[in-house]
Amino acid sequence: MERIEPLAPRGFFQYKLPPSKSHMIRQLMLASKAIQVTEIRFEGTPGEDIISMSNCLEKMGVNIEKYPDKWKVYPPKDGLVPPNETLYCGNSGTVAKIMTAISANFDREINIDGDASLRSRSNATLSSSLRKLGCQISSDGFPCIVKGPINPTDIEIDASESSQPITALILSSTDFKKKMKLTIHGKEVSRGYLQLTTNLAKQWGLDTEFIDDSITLANWEVKTPDIVQIPSEMSLYPMAILLDNLHEKLQVEVETQDIDELLLDTLEVLENPDITKVNLRDGSDVITPAAALMAISEGGEIIGASHTKGKETDRIIRTCELLEKFSLDCIPKSDGLILSGGSYPRKPESPIETHMDHRLAMTAVILATYCGAEIKNTEIINVTHPDFMQMINSLKLLQP
Repeated sequence: MERIEPLAPRGFFQYKLPPSKSHMIRQLMLASKAIQVTEIRFEGTPGEDIISMSNCLEKMGVNIEKYPDKWKVYPPKDGLVPPNETLYCGNSGTVAKIMTAISANFDREINIDGDASLRSRSNATLSSSLRKLGCQISSDGFPCIVKGPINPTDIEIDASESSQPITALILSSTDFKKKMKLTIHGKEVSRGYLQLTTNLAKQWGLDTEFIDDSITLANWEVKTPDIVQIPSEMSLYPMAILLDNLHEKLQVEVETQDIDELLLDTLEVLENPDITKVNLRDGSDVITPAAALMAISEGGEIIGASHTKGKETDRIIRTCELLEKFSLDCIPKSDGLILSGGSYPRKPESPIETHMDHRLAMTAVILATYCGAEIKNTEIINVTHPDFMQMINSLKLLQP
């Protein structure tokens, strides 16, 4: 239990972001398949989701030397090997899905598991696709046992809930024995993350692209780019905006490394003080701080976020629950939220449940800097931003 006392910080405050887990998880996977050593550079402290990815790869024969500002990835000479123990993916759905698809290339049973939050999430879309490709998958969730190998054939994937299954298949296609055509149907969400996957894969040697919502995948040689630099985790930028807007006399400046354009359009909208409507079809990760921002300003509506129900928690319901604990009006909808606006947080009467969701926990901590609160399981923040609590505690130095 973390007790946060109300603060009245003033002056300049530097908000440091961690390296992007979306980038680093994908880059680690690609580096593990490369034909040479890769040096991955970054600033900040990698979160536990990134650590989960590195742990899984190390169990498959990859050697990773870890330094404060770079990791050196040494791929196994003869390729990845099936692990002798469970691949534990922690809290990361991205890691779990990628590991599921990578494991499906082996003619051997491989166990994949994670924490309680991961165990509550569905992997049905990817599991169904892998079964169509000839694999045995014991469950549509986690833990599960995977046994391949994949027998590539043309398939369709529904991308209306997540793009992660498509990412997983693209990253595993380096080992495909023949070509397969993957076609997307359904209203695609989180399009920026799928574009990130294809852009990175092209930098590493993938010579194909989407045409009319289809992509042809086949065995390809992974070649390390000259420079692998991880940008900052821009999905956490709205936390800094929220902190700045809560404290009138505090000037928050975000320290970034190689600004990532993945969520740039959404972030520009959130910086607008007159914002009244936000579509999060491609920016679902920011729903909780975005809702808090709108609740303390003019209010408004968040739409296009129905797929957030399948995240670490049902973020539509849990975001409303969190805001109401802080006396901020919020009404859930099937695809988003309605915020009344015009209010500032008041101290909750009981401890805040974070439901082991790092974005809920960070938003709760920032709201609590204004009014105080007791917050449960703040350690979950470490999956993305290990330096967060230390940074927030340093606000005490800016007290008058």
